[in-house]
Amino acid sequence: MERKIEIVSMELIRPTSPTPDHLRCFEFSYLDQMAIPVFAPLALFYPPPSSHSTGGDHESYSNLEEARAANSSRLLLLKKSLSETLARFYPFAGRIKGYLIECNDDGVPFYEAFAHNYQFEDIHRKFDVTKHFLPSVEGSSVLHYSCFPLLVQVTMFECGGMAIGMSAFHKVADGATLCTLANAWAITTRDSPDCVLPPEFVATAKFLPPPIPYVLNAPKFQFDFTKFFYNEQRVTKLFTFDASTIASLKAKAVCNDDVAVPTRVEVVSAVIWKSAMAASGTETRSSKFAHQVNIRKRFVPPLPNHCVGNAIAIATACKGDKDGSDLSTLVTCIRKSLSELSSKYVDKQNRDEAILAIPHDFLELTDAHFQGEIAMQISSVCGYQFYDVDFGWGKPSWFSVIQTGTRNQVILMDSRDSGGIDALVCLKDENSMSVFEHELELLASGFAK
Repeated sequence: MERKIEIVSMELIRPTSPTPDHLRCFEFSYLDQMAIPVFAPLALFYPPPSSHSTGGDHESYSNLEEARAANSSRLLLLKKSLSETLARFYPFAGRIKGYLIECNDDGVPFYEAFAHNYQFEDIHRKFDVTKHFLPSVEGSSVLHYSCFPLLVQVTMFECGGMAIGMSAFHKVADGATLCTLANAWAITTRDSPDCVLPPEFVATAKFLPPPIPYVLNAPKFQFDFTKFFYNEQRVTKLFTFDASTIASLKAKAVCNDDVAVPTRVEVVSAVIWKSAMAASGTETRSSKFAHQVNIRKRFVPPLPNHCVGNAIAIATACKGDKDGSDLSTLVTCIRKSLSELSSKYVDKQNRDEAILAIPHDFLELTDAHFQGEIAMQISSVCGYQFYDVDFGWGKPSWFSVIQTGTRNQVILMDSRDSGGIDALVCLKDENSMSVFEHELELLASGFAK
């Protein structure tokens, strides 16, 4: 039988209280303005409520009407709590106009959907179907500045499971912001709004103010977003590094006494870099590896975790053609790039210079990535509490923060198993993926695919 997602209804969810007049204009920080104009997605998948307990069958629905009736209380609760959450996260209920958000309380589109002939178990860890559980406007995923900062879609399954999808315009939110918003909404749904930390909206603008004249003179992207994000042919595959494999890789990386024990993200990144060079035949040549870094804690003083907006910079590790490509060397290159990032961008004494340098470096590196000059670009959401987003019917069995990958891109996420990392790898074709996978097998024998 044909699978399809039926949009049942759409409703604008407005904040429970009006935004005060003095907060009606929310200006983007410098980093917000430099963010790529695409949506940052989050899809959370929840099994049937009764399946969280041991034993017993869960209720299934034979048609849409039964599902809506059974889930009516949960849907009403989600809408009510989202309205309460938006009173605190007020920019998300506004509309984007150029370099600011008009916080006019026009509301967040809330789509109610039903998944026909989808088995909940069949979509587990299947990133190619994630897009069906994310909201969109008129079928487009790339919008102009006059658009919604946030869209929400709640999809019911015949088995009683549920998917909650959120799409935030990237100029409003990075991965950390999405995590903060999702957890705040979930806590409010559980009737614990007093436990929600108030979002911090002024910190990013305070430390990275929006000097509009410089933005107007900033270099421009030299590639087609639609082509690279949605139309280009590519191959995507998920790899899982369990805790024991990561421990083994760390041991390999510190065979040189000069190398300190790497973090799990550092060593997995190094393995992916080495495998990417093998896939492209560039192991003996110079190579660049770009890592998107959450810099909230790298500022002096640090920004709070619940700081809303974009606080991302790109650390670029460089390996010379005379350097080796062993794990120790690559870990050292990655660590050096992170150290240079801190001193260049977030050192208090160099903040004015950093404000001017960030957008130019960001645009230059991003353009280089899409022109194929960078071996791999990694984004990590490891350590983000997406698996703690509990609306009152249990924690998600799985989550996805990607709708469609771009070539030579990797997303690192925590595995459900403690200490593990899931790596979603996107390469240009099957041949590149085959070589990449073979190299991984040599480096990390026993890793799970």
